[in-house]
Amino acid sequence: MNAPDGTTSNRLSISREHIAAINRQRRIIFQDDVLANGVFRNNEVGPERLDKIIDFYMSRLDEQPNQIDSIWFEWGEGNTAVWPSEVIPYTENVFPKWWEVGIDPVEVLLVEAKKRGREVFFSYRINGSDNDDLFDPPRPFDQPIPLKAEHPDWLIYKWHPYWNFAFQGVRDLKLNVVREVAEIYDFDGIQIDFARIPVLFPEEQWLHRDILTGFMRDIRTTLLDIGNKRGRPLLLAARVPEDLMGCHFDGMDVETWVRDFLVDILVVGTRTANADIAAFRHITADTPIKVYPSFDDHHSTDGYREPDLEVWRGVCANWWRQNPDGMHTFNLMVSSPQSAQHLGLSPSPRWETQRKVFSEIGSPDTLKGVDKVFFVERRGGGHAEYVVPSPANWHTPRHMYFQTNMLAALPAALADDGGEDTLLILNVADDVNAASDEIDQMTLRIAISDAASEALSVKEKLEEIGSRIEVRLNNILLDTPRAETLDTPKVNAFKNWLIFTVAPRYLAVGANLVGMRLTQQLPAIFGRIQIEKLELYIRYR
Repeated sequence: MNAPDGTTSNRLSISREHIAAINRQRRIIFQDDVLANGVFRNNEVGPERLDKIIDFYMSRLDEQPNQIDSIWFEWGEGNTAVWPSEVIPYTENVFPKWWEVGIDPVEVLLVEAKKRGREVFFSYRINGSDNDDLFDPPRPFDQPIPLKAEHPDWLIYKWHPYWNFAFQGVRDLKLNVVREVAEIYDFDGIQIDFARIPVLFPEEQWLHRDILTGFMRDIRTTLLDIGNKRGRPLLLAARVPEDLMGCHFDGMDVETWVRDFLVDILVVGTRTANADIAAFRHITADTPIKVYPSFDDHHSTDGYREPDLEVWRGVCANWWRQNPDGMHTFNLMVSSPQSAQHLGLSPSPRWETQRKVFSEIGSPDTLKGVDKVFFVERRGGGHAEYVVPSPANWHTPRHMYFQTNMLAALPAALADDGGEDTLLILNVADDVNAASDEIDQMTLRIAISDAASEALSVKEKLEEIGSRIEVRLNNILLDTPRAETLDTPKVNAFKNWLIFTVAPRYLAVGANLVGMRLTQQLPAIFGRIQIEKLELYIRYR
């Protein structure tokens, strides 16, 4: 069979029922890292505690209003099982005690979510880390777990020993895990989560793309067969890097996966606001394959861990302009204050933000006319230095593209030669010109740092820089900024800001060009000035 581009296609055939399942509404896909909350690992097991645990996990779905249509449960790192497995070892944690009293936690949450009318997937970390005491008793950080120690030649040694998918034995093992889960449980679909972790081959991963494509084909045909036998479609999703170049860097020939119909759903990105949804929409245009951008609340884009609601709104509003099929969230997994207290846990302050996210981001209509922050992304961060370099100690990662934000524009040195501007692109989804009567205030905020001595106070430095900086928004010169020093406890926050008032008529919907330079060089005592963050705040009446 020939593809539209003239190449040979091995496209798989799927049923009308399967296509109907792909086309289900998914305003928000909520991926729940179940074991990151310790409530199942308490030694108290039994029906009474189970009722409290169900309330804990289901409170995210029961809160109203709610736009979550699909919930994807992720049960650990993928190298030990919290289900009765014959393929990989059981977790060494307390799950066998639940089985002894006749309770299977995986089945319980699946059934409870379906009772609430939700589609339910099993999300599998295809190359997860080990030795995390959230999942199993800790072991030496750099030593392989027993399952891996049996085949030391099948491993890639990074910060953990990871599986090398160049070996058929590794691919067979992973396929057997996916097959086992799909045969035991009545999930609506399986996600292969490449975000954990895309170190799949020792080096030059793109050269191994055909091996990975063959692996995906094996998973696909296996799940199609299981779906046919049970008489109900079993969907396949994959979480991949945020743009096609990143997929290539990490060895994923997503174009072939799409052309041959090896997936039903692509979740793109994880800790970036710059998902190139338009590129994925282009390659999936003649297929029913769905595209969902993903944003991570915890391992976030650098400087935005546990972001404010306004940041979530800005990220998702920008994504809706690229016509995705819905939104995917990760690490938004706190539970209602009442359900937490019933288990003896302290309520999380993130609950209020989370419940608003789950009631708003699933539609562009519910994001209209609400306060937002649009920002320029920072590269690196979000994990330990050996996983992803920090912006302050940046080097180009060679082991993976996914999660590094390596193409992000910030931080950037502020141009100071009087001619060249430091240029940044700020994407803004809101039509502020059409909504100008509804807007109370708009400000462009720039966080700066420098290598100066402490001879001057922070306020003096900021005021001096503010008097010499020229900032243009779409080539419109902004007025002199006010200096502001913020005292905030947020992780990776910056305290020193220059704040400019912006009129709606300065902005366009979509890409806006911001140019910055020093019109006069600063005294040597200041050192080089660096732009750390650039944000547009929109406050509606």
